[in-house]
Amino acid sequence: MTAWLEFGAHLTTGGRISMRTRELLILRVALRSSCEYEWANHVPGALSVGITAAEIAFLAKGTGSWPEAETAVLDLVDDLCADECASEKTWKRLSATYDEGEIIELLVLIGFYRMNAGFLNSLGVQSEPGRPRLGQGMSYKAPVPSQMLASTSTAGAPAEAKPSGTWHLKFYHPAATQELQLVIVMRGGLSGSLTNETAGITVPISEGKVHGHQVMFTTVMTKPYQVTITWDGTIEGDFLAGTAKISGVGSFPFDGTRIGEM
Repeated sequence: MTAWLEFGAHLTTGGRISMRTRELLILRVALRSSCEYEWANHVPGALSVGITAAEIAFLAKGTGSWPEAETAVLDLVDDLCADECASEKTWKRLSATYDEGEIIELLVLIGFYRMNAGFLNSLGVQSEPGRPRLGQGMSYKAPVPSQMLASTSTAGAPAEAKPSGTWHLKFYHPAATQELQLVIVMRGGLSGSLTNETAGITVPISEGKVHGHQVMFTTVMTKPYQVTITWDGTIEGDFLAGTAKISGVGSFPFDGTRIGEM
């Protein structure tokens, strides 16, 4: 499992293929492999990288039109699922947009998720409650912070934020909203920790910076595999809101309030 996670993490965070193309490819593999678990877990991922609910519906129904580069990738999935080899026609279409290294990466991505579909289907792994069934979509609209943020001072320059304390955050991902606890300490710089109690994870924050009302820091999550998240938020009094960028996955909003002073 550790080796599998490392391989999967490299494919999702270390490759050259765009996140949008990768998620379209995975959903097509799930459809062609009748793998409901794979579909259920990657519909949220597709939404998170900008694929629309309508595009997911088109993909499921085999309708709609796609840019030439994406059409070539979807045809590559179909070729490999049908007879284990890219057709000459598909290879020519791929070569018009992708270089050789990118085409090899596409082949490996398809192979990896076809392998996953095989053992998920064979072991009867069930998708989590509330996730879409095979061929179904789901709606997701990133929430707008409930409080408007403004950074002003009497001198006309941003006043320095006071981030110290314990914050209760909500991290909005299409799959589920996560409740987090952020602790910020200001002693010769910004440090602290971020805790996800549900997942049983607490990680330190690093590269902390404060500029005006803006606060930025980085966390490295270790479960289910190592991934770097860059947090960029704005503080107004006891309210914090911003965007968390997950390396290789996408950007998602978060907000929260200070619940304790430091």
